[in-house]
Amino acid sequence: ASNEYGFQLLGRNSSGVQLSCSCPSLLEDNNIVEGLKNGTVTAKMLAAQTSSSSGASSKYSGSQVKTVDEDVASRFERWSILAINKFDSDRKRMSVLVRSPPELGSIPMLLCKGADSSMLTEGVCEGARMLKSIVDKDEASKPEPESEADNSELESLLGIQAHLGEFASEGLRTLVLGVRILSEDDTEQWLSKFKEASTSIEDRDQKMTTVAYEIEKGLHIVGVSAIEDKLQDGVPETIANLGKAGIKLWVLTGDKRETAIEIGYSTKVITPKMHLTEVVDGPSQNVKALVAMELMRHIKIGNLPDYQLAALDEVKGFSLKSILNILTLVGNWRSKTWLAFQLFYLTKIKRLWLSKENFEDQLEDLEEEIEDQKRRADPRIQRRKVRELAREIISNFWNDPDHAGLRGKHAHDDEASIVSDDPPAVFERAKSARESLKSRRQSENKVADMTRVKKLALARVSTSNRDGFDEEALSMKSYMPTKQTTNFDKRKRTVFERLFAVDKDVRHGRLSIHLKDEYKDALSLDEKEQSGKKEIESMVGTAPSPMHKGHFDVSSVKRGLVVEGAALKHLLGDPVLEEMLFAVASCSESVIACRVSPMQKALLLKMVRKYVSPTPTTLAIGDGANDVGMIQEAHIGIGISGLEGQQAVNASDFAIAQFRFLEPLLLIHGRWNFMRMSKSVLFFFYKNAALIGTMMVFSERCLHSGTPLYDPWVISVFNFVGGSMPIVFMAVFDRDIPRDYVLRHPEVYESGPNNEFLSLRMTLRWIIMTIIQSLTVYHFSAPALSLGGGVTSAFKGLMGNLDRDVPGDGEGGDLLVFGTTIYSQLIYVVTFKALYETRSVIHGEFPTFTCRRGKGEGWLNRMGYTWVGVTWFSILWYIFFLYMYQFIGRRGAQTGSFFPFVYMTEHMMNMRSITWMISILTPTIACIFDITGKVFSNMFYPTKTQIHAEIAATEQK
Repeated sequence: ASNEYGFQLLGRNSSGVQLSCSCPSLLEDNNIVEGLKNGTVTAKMLAAQTSSSSGASSKYSGSQVKTVDEDVASRFERWSILAINKFDSDRKRMSVLVRSPPELGSIPMLLCKGADSSMLTEGVCEGARMLKSIVDKDEASKPEPESEADNSELESLLGIQAHLGEFASEGLRTLVLGVRILSEDDTEQWLSKFKEASTSIEDRDQKMTTVAYEIEKGLHIVGVSAIEDKLQDGVPETIANLGKAGIKLWVLTGDKRETAIEIGYSTKVITPKMHLTEVVDGPSQNVKALVAMELMRHIKIGNLPDYQLAALDEVKGFSLKSILNILTLVGNWRSKTWLAFQLFYLTKIKRLWLSKENFEDQLEDLEEEIEDQKRRADPRIQRRKVRELAREIISNFWNDPDHAGLRGKHAHDDEASIVSDDPPAVFERAKSARESLKSRRQSENKVADMTRVKKLALARVSTSNRDGFDEEALSMKSYMPTKQTTNFDKRKRTVFERLFAVDKDVRHGRLSIHLKDEYKDALSLDEKEQSGKKEIESMVGTAPSPMHKGHFDVSSVKRGLVVEGAALKHLLGDPVLEEMLFAVASCSESVIACRVSPMQKALLLKMVRKYVSPTPTTLAIGDGANDVGMIQEAHIGIGISGLEGQQAVNASDFAIAQFRFLEPLLLIHGRWNFMRMSKSVLFFFYKNAALIGTMMVFSERCLHSGTPLYDPWVISVFNFVGGSMPIVFMAVFDRDIPRDYVLRHPEVYESGPNNEFLSLRMTLRWIIMTIIQSLTVYHFSAPALSLGGGVTSAFKGLMGNLDRDVPGDGEGGDLLVFGTTIYSQLIYVVTFKALYETRSVIHGEFPTFTCRRGKGEGWLNRMGYTWVGVTWFSILWYIFFLYMYQFIGRRGAQTGSFFPFVYMTEHMMNMRSITWMISILTPTIACIFDITGKVFSNMFYPTKTQIHAEIAATEQK
């Protein structure tokens, strides 16, 4: 723009903005300046005059109007900035009040920019009413242009709308620019209000918005801008891999609908074969009817089984599952009682000292929490309300006489519309715009006649609702519940898979070994013969063309949802309509919300966490200040550092440089982290429960007198030397599947959302193993330390054969030696379990330290952390602690707490052979139980992670 119009921004300071400009200005004419000041000349009149040929003379000054093509000497201008109305979520635009330089008349004017949805509206734009009447084909209320200026403005607006559609269809980001010339009196009055609002202490933001609304009206639209927002490298591939990983993607953007859809195609969020449902702005009844129609469609085709009448009317009798839900019922009752008490306390007592605003805020939050509790207690009540409201909305829509003309006029086969290769109807406006622009160029740059321009503008909106209301779709005659077929035979599941499998697919029989025999035979046929193609296609439901023969399964079609921010105002705020919208969104493969404000982005994310069941873990990623609210509302916020500034990064949990780095962050490091943390949590509970378990078994032998089995100082170091360091290394460095394999198979990530590592069945496995190993450590150690074997120092007593009548020397039978020996076996068992729970014992290749370059991933990734933790930081450190314990007792006071341990370590380790015999047998037997269970489960009911780990290990050989 600087090169085209010859201006350059030189700088800005307290006095204003300094420009260097070489293009002519209309404000150089004193007659025009005086006309603008006294109101006889308007921006609309000047636009109509300057839109004529370059040789025409101005009727305001009598001289020729200069054009940008003429050579004009460069001059310096300083424009004063009087006030700035910042962007906010309500207005969706920003403006600045400036004053032209003295040599250009010192005219105050408002410069405004914003989205077309907020600029081309009645009250903001001068010609919006005439434009709306033409677009809506409302001949009765259509005002006719009163002057040449009105006619020129209408033609300009129609052309602007056409160009907006064309730019958006090419994926460009557009802004509409407007100007308003103000008088001195209006400027002074508004500036006083602006100063009062900006210095206000209470409700400053609301007052600033109100003041901005007062001046941002009657704008003359001067044009639009369109810039290319080029995608970063790897964005489509990253989104495609995230989709394969089972992550559902929502795109929340402030762009136009056409731009959002085009970006959706380019990023593979939506595909050409995906059926798009576009919820656009319009009358409230139409928007609600469109959402209700889509809800009923999903119910009929089986995508929302919980909303079907069979599920809503189901009478739940007594069953085993109902017994398991007793805890849930008790929890709901406790929550209901507590919320009722909080409501009573807030309304009757606490409100006495709360301010009115704080009381209303707390009451609103509490009522919202009560509604959520009711929904969780019996979700069928809310679902029935949603279904009944949807049917009522559809019925009222068709009973409205204004919609009678839609019957039959837009009726068509929904199957054909779903499988059609035609682009969305919203892109038809770009095609019409290009045709009109071509005809205008052919007519020697003359303004197109009103008939052609009207057709051009009508193409912008009339096609957007072309397929919006389909009588056949609303009546649901073609959507009968289809029989759900599967290619798996559940009878092939084994008893072990049904009872003990952790993975849901294994438990429900959805592996290759569970495929039906006929499907296996079809898959095993020679690919060159293709003789099994028909059998396979008939089983997966893709053989018959839906356009030619056979019944078309609508449920097999992927569906996408596109929602405009202006349409959300008709749905948000009503809990039933909100749940209706998000029930439809949960069934869609992809969701795109366009023309949404930053506040709406955060609100949509909050609604996802509230209504989508089961409650998902949400992640928001953005690069600009308008994404801050969304990032803060999500469970995990990620900011992209770039040209948009650092606001998103400062408000995020993680910061990345490019969008493609999200793939390794989630699929690799995120999955590894969840696996490590899950094992760490289970392990810390396991080792402490094992310690307490041996003490509980011993309590029976000491008649529950409370006598401790272990020395207090020995117990105190359990969480440090007792297998803690191997757990820490496992929680930091463990890798179950290699990095490159995960990137090639993103579906491995599904083990995390499926809670494979921390499920109830996995937790039960750890609990059972804790009990087994606690009993093994005690009962395989205590008997050997009792009777004669426990009262000898072995090398000097029993083996030295000093007294044939009394075996042993009578030493070693005290409780301290007895308990410390059992404690040592527990340390060994816990440490060894950390060893074989770690999936990658040594990372990379041997040797760990090498001077050769290119050897593996570097010595930091080749070091055997688990072996180091087990040997040096656990077993050897524990033995070192025992010797230091007795050494401190020998050097310290004889009455201290360390004194009873004097010579105990030396006697137990150096003089008693039975200690070493137990140290070999007991940990081995305890580990055999655990290893046997792992081998058995991996052989007969493996998890998908185990299957992928075996495939990855095979590939590395």
